[in-house]
Amino acid sequence: MKTALRGLLILVFSILFPGFAWTETVRESPEKPLGAMIFLPGDDEIPGWKRSEKVLRASNQEDLYRIFNGGASLFIQHGFRSFLGQSYRGPKGTELEVYIFDQGNAQNAEDLYENPFTKPSRSKEVANLGEKARIDMTPLFCYGVDLIQKGFFVRVIIQDRTEEGLNVAISFARSISNRIK
Repeated sequence: MKTALRGLLILVFSILFPGFAWTETVRESPEKPLGAMIFLPGDDEIPGWKRSEKVLRASNQEDLYRIFNGGASLFIQHGFRSFLGQSYRGPKGTELEVYIFDQGNAQNAEDLYENPFTKPSRSKEVANLGEKARIDMTPLFCYGVDLIQKGFFVRVIIQDRTEEGLNVAISFARSISNRIK
């Protein structure tokens, strides 16, 4: 079940960001703590949601390529500085992924947000969330919430295409956005 779900996550993320692939060679790097760790919600901060995997970290281009394979170049072109990825599991076993990219400055983050490779074909803008935010309405089985805030590009993906799932994804995005402020 876990392998099938991971495969589905890889497929969905690859569809959302063409050329990306989640690889198994990624490692946790406790010797390189990144300041963005404080942006990640803790266990039960969003009621019922707990971290389900180790944090993925990239503090250089090589590490980012290990995580996203060829897709890393898109972030590097837009000023990549660091990346954090965290998986969460909800009360019903639903999976949620958080991706936080430090793009160095607000202009780089906005350029990445507006890039055709990250911009969904069907989206809905979200008011009062970050500097800009949108819901990705393109995937069939999940929702994605993108936002930019102070040089960070954040993506939250929940494997639940219901109103409840969308509200959880927005709650995670809002929590992260408030911490970045």
